[in-house]
Amino acid sequence: MKAVYFNEVGSPEVLIYREIPEPPVGANDVLIRVRACSLNRLDVFTREGSHGTRFTPPHVLGGDFAGEVEHVGIGVEGIQPGDRVIANGRGGYAELAVARAERVYSLPERCTFDEGATLPVAGLTAWQMVMNRARVQPGETVLITAAGSGVSTFAIQLCHTLGARVIATAGSEDKLEKARALGAEAGIHHRQEDILEDVRAFTAGEGVDVVLEHIGTPVWKACFESLKPGGRFVTCGVTAGHRVELHLGRVFSRGLTIMGVGRGTPADMRAFLKVVAQGKVRGIVHRTFPLAQAAEAHRVMEASNFFGKLVLNP
Repeated sequence: MKAVYFNEVGSPEVLIYREIPEPPVGANDVLIRVRACSLNRLDVFTREGSHGTRFTPPHVLGGDFAGEVEHVGIGVEGIQPGDRVIANGRGGYAELAVARAERVYSLPERCTFDEGATLPVAGLTAWQMVMNRARVQPGETVLITAAGSGVSTFAIQLCHTLGARVIATAGSEDKLEKARALGAEAGIHHRQEDILEDVRAFTAGEGVDVVLEHIGTPVWKACFESLKPGGRFVTCGVTAGHRVELHLGRVFSRGLTIMGVGRGTPADMRAFLKVVAQGKVRGIVHRTFPLAQAAEAHRVMEASNFFGKLVLNP
């Protein structure tokens, strides 16, 4: 089968497009013919050897994919060859990839394969942040950073569906326009405007009930100071830095809650997919690439020159 893999860390040029053997299928695994695989930041971190990632060469990237079931392990029930599915597995930068059966789900009827491939990590992470950790309520105000990311595009839609007011940050007016189209009420151009000042202006000085964040160090102080008393801060990533200074006295005196997102369960994913099936939330595909152009897709991701998700088509 054709696949993209790498043997050593480095720039996008280390990615190799070539024939390799098909992956082995365990008793509880599902082999999927990949029609679409979305990129995650973890792909870039793993390829460049950053953020504590490790790999065994040759390593095939890709955890989120959609396609048709090719074969199931002897211990798998309820999934048949030919089923149209989405999955969170391994080796999605290939014509065939494997996932554990409990992480394989039916492709929602409303979704194309490209849209379906955007759902597993980014969608489930947003669901965890909004529904299970922050427990966003109607009428609350939520600050969501990096509006153009996959996670944030889902989080904006979920908060809007719940009746919350969303303030989104992004590095361009184009991204802010798209965030408003998804349901954000206000946008902050973080390269030109002060996040904290704009949050205070939008909330009449009160601050926000919830911050959903995954940039890290550069925006930590502004996001922390943006919380009103009793506010909740949920983080799911540290793309631009993981070390911050925290004043514990302000946490307990203001009654703040700071949470990590953790990993969602298959039950959480099924709940999220019901919302997708109802048409309340959708995957945003910025651009698709042939699998052979995976290196170019990585360059686009590194430049943050996208809104939503980047998708590879084997």
